[in-house]
Amino acid sequence: MGKSQKEEKYKKIHFAISQLYDILSKILSGLPVNDAIRTSVLSRKWKYVWCSHTNLTLNKGTMRKPYVLTLTPYRWRWLRDYEFITRVDAVLRQHSGMGVQRMEIKFRLHSKHADHIDRWVNFVIASKTKELVINLSGHDKGSFFTELSQGIRIIKEPPYNLPSQLLSPSYGSYLRCLELTTVSLQLPADFKGFLNLKILSLVDMSITDEDVQCMLSKCNLLEFLDISYCRMVTSIRMLHPLDRLKHLVVDNCRNLKEIELNCSPTTLKFSGTMVPLIFASTSRLTNINIVFITYQSALSYIITGFPSTLPRLETLTLHCAERERTIVPEGPFKFTYLRNLRLELVLSGHENTRKTNVLDYAYILEIAPFMETLELSMWAMNCRHRPYREEDGELRIVGPPHQHAHLKSVRISGFFGHKDQVELALHILRSSVVLEKMVITPKPEIDNDMAFLDCSHEKKHYLDGHRVATEFVCKTDHRNVVTVERVVPEPADGEVARKRRRAN
Repeated sequence: MGKSQKEEKYKKIHFAISQLYDILSKILSGLPVNDAIRTSVLSRKWKYVWCSHTNLTLNKGTMRKPYVLTLTPYRWRWLRDYEFITRVDAVLRQHSGMGVQRMEIKFRLHSKHADHIDRWVNFVIASKTKELVINLSGHDKGSFFTELSQGIRIIKEPPYNLPSQLLSPSYGSYLRCLELTTVSLQLPADFKGFLNLKILSLVDMSITDEDVQCMLSKCNLLEFLDISYCRMVTSIRMLHPLDRLKHLVVDNCRNLKEIELNCSPTTLKFSGTMVPLIFASTSRLTNINIVFITYQSALSYIITGFPSTLPRLETLTLHCAERERTIVPEGPFKFTYLRNLRLELVLSGHENTRKTNVLDYAYILEIAPFMETLELSMWAMNCRHRPYREEDGELRIVGPPHQHAHLKSVRISGFFGHKDQVELALHILRSSVVLEKMVITPKPEIDNDMAFLDCSHEKKHYLDGHRVATEFVCKTDHRNVVTVERVVPEPADGEVARKRRRAN
């Protein structure tokens, strides 16, 4: 074999090995970083493969301590901040720093750890990471809602302040996704923007209105924007066109007074008190999810509020706590594009004081003639109405019944068997000529982290709700489309403890 032939053979072998190395690198990048590191003990050839890991997720799960044997079964040991820092430093020190596509730092840290976090940020900049997540609360977003709704006051240390080099043009041009939680951000005077940024999330941030506006004005390719739990933000206002912004999330910014953006989003998720929602155009807006944390009539808002101006709305989810009954206006208003509707109603008041009337929502079938799916989730807060009985009087009929030709699927939850709930279920059943299924369940199914509201006194009404639905709704179901779910009340905490003691 000649010299040229040997060289060609070695080139092919080297190419095959490099291809194998690339395949291994891709496989390991699909594993959590701690599992990828463990593969280094398999052989000498595998020792450094993980060092090109492209997805660095650094949190209490991936940086955890090993199992320890205690009096109870095996449990994870608590990970302290200095231990987390030491482990992250070890990972980044061994990593090649090349090809990092995404890096996530999620742990409860603050300003006193600035020197360490600055070192990690420098790694991010040097590696030209395209997707950066810095969450120094250590928790998921839902925990902020729980703290807010339950009035939990957590004393916080001063937040970590992002260094200016992270905002420099030399690195900013690489960023595609930036998610920041529980940090402080002050834009430098010469901020040039993130020219290729498509996803921006600011949660529990210390940031001013002016810096929010400045940042948005220099992110021309932005497609997704999330501003949540930012107490300093009072106005989200941007007259500079955001032509590519499709998805907007504004969640519980307690001091927010207005939203005015020069954009035309397709989806909107908003939680908080009612504020003006002004966009350059709403012609593309097809999906909205609104949660009001103050009292507001859902039906009134649908008819006279923001949704009524949306010509192409297809999916609407609305959560309201209702205190007053709505006077339904007469008029030609129609949701001609609405296909999916989910309403979450928190009904307040005792048996003789509740002013709301669930039967009013029969009007939905008139104003949404092409609706295909309807979910009505109710939670009767302090509503100790007794379940309906025949001696309570005849059931009302809204008539003549509107013949709805498109509604196929209905789900009613939180059905305790109150008279107005029965009347609405019967109206939907009579009016929906193509209905394929109606599911009724006594258990409340309120979303948006409201599960803690499920009080024990409501569970006593699960059997009543099932009985009333079976007796008064199923008996008029001549098409066999109604299903009533049986819910077994869960035992109270004290009862669970007693059962455990007996078992032991």
